[in-house]
Amino acid sequence: MESLSRNEIKFTQLIEDHKRLINQICYFYSSEKIPFEDLRQEVYINLWQGINKFRGESKLSTWIYKVAINSVLMAIRSTNSRIETTSIDITRIDISSIFDDEQKERLEHMYGIINQLDKMEKAIILLWLDETPYEEIAEIVDLNRNTVATKIRRIKEKLSKSI
Repeated sequence: MESLSRNEIKFTQLIEDHKRLINQICYFYSSEKIPFEDLRQEVYINLWQGINKFRGESKLSTWIYKVAINSVLMAIRSTNSRIETTSIDITRIDISSIFDDEQKERLEHMYGIINQLDKMEKAIILLWLDETPYEEIAEIVDLNRNTVATKIRRIKEKLSKSI
């Protein structure tokens, strides 16, 4: 059996440390036409190919989020298909056992509504739900901070109307 190189070990640790973030992005953009595993593989490939280009000008998690979002959006564009929303399988999301059935049902409903947002809105609101600072969201999605704040307010209004 071949031993892993130092780079492979570091990359494996990077993936392990950020798998929740990567999985969340891939899950929300997956569909029948573009399965979760295919999107995750695209993200892994792009992270592997780009890790040596990471200059440390932002947090590593910010760079990973940006690579992941760009990877899934490119995969979606390359299929030339419209994103289909599907019902959320709440068991695939890491939810603490402290939630009761009613809370889980409300959370599933919320994720279903989020799944209906356009690609950029979905990326922004998922970052906001992860308590990512506005400045970091702006860096990830290549918008200025005030635009992000405005978009978050509008997305929240849109979501509240759908609830």
